[in-house]
Amino acid sequence: MAQNARILVIEPESFVRDSIKDVLGSAGYAVFDAAAGPAARQILHEEDIDLLIADIGPNGSAGMDVMNYALQGRFGIDVIALTSYTDIDNVRRIIDNGAYDLVPKPVHAYDLLLAVKRAVEKRRLVLQNHELQANMEKKIKEKMLALRLHNQEKQQLLVSTIRSLVSTLEAKDKYTEGHSRRVADDSLIVANDIGLPAADVEEIHLAGLFHDIGKIGISENVLNKQGRLTEEEYNQIKKHPLISQKIIEQVPQFKRISRIVRSHHEFYDGAGYPDGLRGEEIPVGARIMAICDAYDAMTSDRSYRPALPVERALQIVRRNAGTQFDPNFVKVFLKVKSHIG
Repeated sequence: MAQNARILVIEPESFVRDSIKDVLGSAGYAVFDAAAGPAARQILHEEDIDLLIADIGPNGSAGMDVMNYALQGRFGIDVIALTSYTDIDNVRRIIDNGAYDLVPKPVHAYDLLLAVKRAVEKRRLVLQNHELQANMEKKIKEKMLALRLHNQEKQQLLVSTIRSLVSTLEAKDKYTEGHSRRVADDSLIVANDIGLPAADVEEIHLAGLFHDIGKIGISENVLNKQGRLTEEEYNQIKKHPLISQKIIEQVPQFKRISRIVRSHHEFYDGAGYPDGLRGEEIPVGARIMAICDAYDAMTSDRSYRPALPVERALQIVRRNAGTQFDPNFVKVFLKVKSHIG
């Protein structure tokens, strides 16, 4: 997708709409247009639109309604707002409602084409990333379905394959590189210190390696967003334990591991997800991993904040004993970390 991107223009004034169509058409874009919301919604459903350009007036404008409709629906497109109201409050309102960019009216061709070029390039990268994610998920499923574990040698081969796939996934994002390995290693140390059987310790270690593999099914824009997630984006993030479980449980021998992975965001007090489990309803491995996962996330740089100091992260773990975390396992984790430190 380049200059042949498909753009929907919503503008009530016909002469302005025609001028914008001429500018975009001359630049090689395929342009659709509508004067108001109902016609725009119909085009969104009938055509494969890559970008929406909408006139946004005061509160309650048709353009704002269509923008919200496009952003909250299944269309996955960005919106460039056109507006004559360039006071700071109106600009902030438009941006806060999700507009990718804003072009003041009267519209200058250069400003419009520059904004469109940026938005179209972003769209191209998003679609490219979606294709990559789909191919990687397919590759994971194919590998796991092909490797039926009947002996230790085959199991080790599968573990090596998934380690490689996890590394490939994490290499795409500097903020989570090495995260799964560190969570797995810390979980193994805590499980050993608690005195769990060797087979359980190995399962917990493997679950740590696999726990975030479901993020392959989450939009990279959401995973790497700088700033607070919307409710819809947070709900996307909350799906990753279920996606991880779905991938892992395709191997019958990993059934127990998949249950640990599913539950690693459950809270000890029942306020977690996806099932709202509490206390000992949560698998032991998931209760251990929840602590290790949260600690590593806090002490690593993320897109939305720098890493916290170790002592600050340990204070937060300690403070959340009995609410987010199993208090008995918190004691073991803090002891382990003090010995390592």
